[in-house]
Amino acid sequence: MRSNNLKIAIDCRISDPREGTGRAVMALAGALSNSSDCGQEYTFVVREDATDWIKPHIFGPCRLETTPAPKPGNRLKSKLRVLPGVRSLYKTIRPYSKRIVPVPVSDGLLESRNFDVVHFPTQTATLTNIPSIFQPWDLQHCHFPQYFPEMEVKARETLYRAFCNRARYVCVQTEWGKNDLLRNFSIEPEKVKVIPWGSNFEEQLPPSPSIVSAAAAKLNLPDQFLFYPAVTWEHKNHAAIIQALRVLRDTHGIRPQVRFTGKCTSFRSMLDRLAGELGVANQISFLGFVSPEELQAVYARATALVFPSRFEGFGLPLLEAFHAGVPVLASNSTVLPEVGLNAALYFDPDSPEQLAQQIKLVLQSAGLRHQLIQKGKEVLSQFSIRRTAAEFQALYEVTARRYALARAAGPAA
Repeated sequence: MRSNNLKIAIDCRISDPREGTGRAVMALAGALSNSSDCGQEYTFVVREDATDWIKPHIFGPCRLETTPAPKPGNRLKSKLRVLPGVRSLYKTIRPYSKRIVPVPVSDGLLESRNFDVVHFPTQTATLTNIPSIFQPWDLQHCHFPQYFPEMEVKARETLYRAFCNRARYVCVQTEWGKNDLLRNFSIEPEKVKVIPWGSNFEEQLPPSPSIVSAAAAKLNLPDQFLFYPAVTWEHKNHAAIIQALRVLRDTHGIRPQVRFTGKCTSFRSMLDRLAGELGVANQISFLGFVSPEELQAVYARATALVFPSRFEGFGLPLLEAFHAGVPVLASNSTVLPEVGLNAALYFDPDSPEQLAQQIKLVLQSAGLRHQLIQKGKEVLSQFSIRRTAAEFQALYEVTARRYALARAAGPAA
């Protein structure tokens, strides 16, 4: 028997939840699980091969539903390719089929559960007749297409537009992101909602000294180091930090250590080569992905967060650093000044010299570090994951109500 509560699906069937959107969804799950009764139930839909990341955050009004992981390859297609007659036809149409980006349609799970609203919070979505909320975290491909294969640019254009058009509301995290979406996509302004995110550090206790010490020993963390948590995508601009290290050494006689966390892509080899050429390879270390507990410990030990990214949809690590009491140096690109406000030192991401100067100031002034930490705590009053959850709860309600009214009015509405 159906309850009177609104049934909300939060579809996060992503393959690698350790990246930024995964941490964001984890924070939302915890906040919704801890929320007071507002007449809503939440089902987080995840892949059966990727559940551990979110399970600890699902309780109260939230539940978990798993779906099978996609099967590798298409065996039927492989068999058809070698059949006489079909093989020559396949060779003829293959170049054209690769130019077409199919828009995925719901597999029927969401519809079979009679959800009132579905929220796609990770840029991965499907077309469904259930009222939906789509969340394109960034339109980086519009600004830096050179960082993507040609087909990925085309896929983003096709899929994001299709999901935005089908959605009842499109959510972004900042006013900068809203303006960027309106500039690049033909969307009615009233359809785009700005809901700032918060950090799951808000709901967690700081790591104990013993946990910090154990993580420091395991990860070989020095007493003083700069920290940058980011996948080694080219736009994340790790190279700016490496180049700044040479400036610091040659101009100021300073040789700080740097620790990077996050997945290493093929671009890592270029970064290693650059560090070797500049003679700073012994000052950097790539730690790869670390556990959530270890991540907190790295923040607790870090001297400062350095965030040189050229393009961001939100910049969650800034909030994590503010929670951890770590000074922040950030590029002045895209959304970062809107998130960091006056609690960060900003620099041109294409100026290693400017970055080096800011690093020098932070390393040499305990007073400045203290000032930035205090300002970071003040900024956190404007970014709360509990407020994020409350705003989504209100939007779920509005989305369901508008749909119900439209159905009651009939086709002429």
